[in-house]
Amino acid sequence: MEETTKSAASLPSKNSSLWLLKHEVDDEQFLRIICDFARLIRRSEKACDEAARQDNPNYRAFVIDAECDYLEELVGSSFLLLQAKIRRVRRAAKELNAFMNDQHGLAVDIQDEKIINLHGSYRNSEHSQIKLIWEIGNYYKHRDEWDHEVWEDVPAQGRDPLEQPRRTRRTVQAIGIVQFSTGNLRQAYEFFEIQPYSKCEKLAKEVQAWAKDVYQLAKEECQRATDEHIQKQHAGRAV
Repeated sequence: MEETTKSAASLPSKNSSLWLLKHEVDDEQFLRIICDFARLIRRSEKACDEAARQDNPNYRAFVIDAECDYLEELVGSSFLLLQAKIRRVRRAAKELNAFMNDQHGLAVDIQDEKIINLHGSYRNSEHSQIKLIWEIGNYYKHRDEWDHEVWEDVPAQGRDPLEQPRRTRRTVQAIGIVQFSTGNLRQAYEFFEIQPYSKCEKLAKEVQAWAKDVYQLAKEECQRATDEHIQKQHAGRAV
């Protein structure tokens, strides 16, 4: 009976936490929303292109400046959308990890640090693509709250009250984000090779691919932990 219960832990239909992770992974609504962002960005790009062809330099500068500000906010908001998808998958994986241990006494290796770094370092940074997207979202949300001290590395006496924002700042600096720039979010897209910016669906699809890999890892870990437990049970009986 115990073996049957343990074995069921590797099946989404019998394991509510594994099913929840699968649900969060399979939910592709954010892909539809990113397409809406792409349309808005495309419209703004066209406005810039049309303004660039105008003979009036003042009008040209006014439109391009306004559209660039608008684009920066759109791109920043798209990172929040991607961050929300990542958050749901991370939370479901964390709950599965606890469920397998608390309900079945099985240890699975799906720790948060492992899944967020699942695909290794991205390009010439020291961080995974998912980690970078996550921290860019944090930068966009909190950048207006940062004072100049966040942009400095000062040896802390004891606990650093600015540890979290400084960690985020150091991470996003790896992709070219700098203090005082008005194009940092667009720089992030360029680092991820999203050009033109209206091709942002590419980045969302890469997040979805990561989510599917997290689920595959979780499923394999649940099966591995289950198999190892059953093997130990059989070995104990043989003795």
